[in-house]
Amino acid sequence: MTSEPTPTLHRRAFFSTAAAVVGGTVLAACGSDDSATGASTTTTTTGGSSTSSSTTAAASASTTAATGGGAETPAETGGPFPADGSNDNGEGTVANVLADSRSVRSDIRSDLDGSNTQPGAAMNLAVSVVDRSGAPLAGRAVYVWHCNKEGEYSEYNTRMGGGDFSDRSFLRGVQVTDANGTVNFTSILPGRYRGRAFHIHFEVFGDETYAKKALTSQMAIDDDLITSIYTDAGYATGLRNVTTNADDNVFGDGVEHQLLDVTGTAASGLTARFTAVLN
Repeated sequence: MTSEPTPTLHRRAFFSTAAAVVGGTVLAACGSDDSATGASTTTTTTGGSSTSSSTTAAASASTTAATGGGAETPAETGGPFPADGSNDNGEGTVANVLADSRSVRSDIRSDLDGSNTQPGAAMNLAVSVVDRSGAPLAGRAVYVWHCNKEGEYSEYNTRMGGGDFSDRSFLRGVQVTDANGTVNFTSILPGRYRGRAFHIHFEVFGDETYAKKALTSQMAIDDDLITSIYTDAGYATGLRNVTTNADDNVFGDGVEHQLLDVTGTAASGLTARFTAVLN
């Protein structure tokens, strides 16, 4: 894999490591990229209130994710595993799920052929794209990707990514925003791996041709909240690999404009909402 591309309008002057593949292994921790809990009955509610006393503080923090316009969503690195045509998959082939029309789908739990559905807590991800005034932006292609329950990424053969998943395409997909500027994905709750806090990658394009990229960024979750959810969901790997947002190389300078608003439970299903604000 070549060095990871630096996204335009990036808010960081540098990253401590760079993504590269040497002998099929990415040599950058996704931490440069992309590296006392109790059961809760409800993870968050909108408006800063919570129906679960065990997650009230986490819920309040989570709801700082905007539901309208305002501050522009910060740009972030796409990391070593974008599979958007920008780098090698570790085996001498460019990783690009966007070149496959099957990537346009709402249910991203499986490979593009419908096989290899990933286990984990059910999660619906709703992403709204708006401008600074809060007006919805229709017709924008939103590409989402994230790791599985064990912190592994599809499309790549790397030690850091969990091994050889170059023939897999799970947990990646594209939707085009509707008249309300919204897309919805059916997925699972991502895990967490060493060096990185919980995160979900996404890119927004001007339209379904992917000709012009408007934003590359990442979504976050409040630290206490994700610990509570991982505990409820039995995500042992995520609980073992603890990196807080403050210690994360991507989120360490602040996540107030990148937090997901999460409702529901690990048992009954989670709904995560995010608003991407474009300049």
